Amino acid sequence: MSYASVMDTQKRELWDRLENEAATSYRAFESFLNLPSGERTLLEAYKQHVGNPDAVKPSDTWSRWSNSFAWRERAVAYDDYLTSLRREAYERAIEEEAGRQAREVEKARYRSDELLTLSYERAMEMLEELDASTMRMSDVIQVARLHMDYLKAFPVQPESSREDEWTEEDDAEIERIAKRVRARRILEEGAQAPDEEDSESDGSDEDKEDFENPEDNPGQR
Repeated sequence: MSYASVMDTQKRELWDRLENEAATSYRAFESFLNLPSGERTLLEAYKQHVGNPDAVKPSDTWSRWSNSFAWRERAVAYDDYLTSLRREAYERAIEEEAGRQAREVEKARYRSDELLTLSYERAMEMLEELDASTMRMSDVIQVARLHMDYLKAFPVQPESSREDEWTEEDDAEIERIAKRVRARRILEEGAQAPDEEDSESDGSDEDKEDFENPEDNPGQR
């Protein structure tokens, strides 16, 4: 009986029991199939199946079954099937791990954006309440940097391809804010200047009168 004559065309795997394969011969095949591929031999399967570790060769019946029902070919197909299952399981595990890591990264990014937003809002509130005349240049720079970081994290326009670098536009923005602070200081200082000038003017007039009226100032006679 040839190998081709025993392979049925029904939807079965090659290592399943064939239609013309007796239960006894199929149990013998299972003993052969269940051995590790590197240790699978007809003699080893026979020893384990009959419980005779001292056997030197399989029986003639086993040899005939092995050839008639293509044990070796069916066992190879079974090994290939297990290999494909392990590969699919490995790939599935990688995809699941990648998905888990992606979710963790997204969660961390969301938390970072949330903290950045809260920090920006708080800084803006403090800036509105702060007297500009008391601000140091380092404070201005820190506020400007926070503002730039916020715009980069939540852009209203397409981000630059070099978004992580400090750009000339960032320097210009800091300079613009610094100028506003300096201008506000100048305005506040200018508002106090007229009072000081009036005081100086009053004092000079009195000195002039004293100089022009020596009678009122005996010491100059």
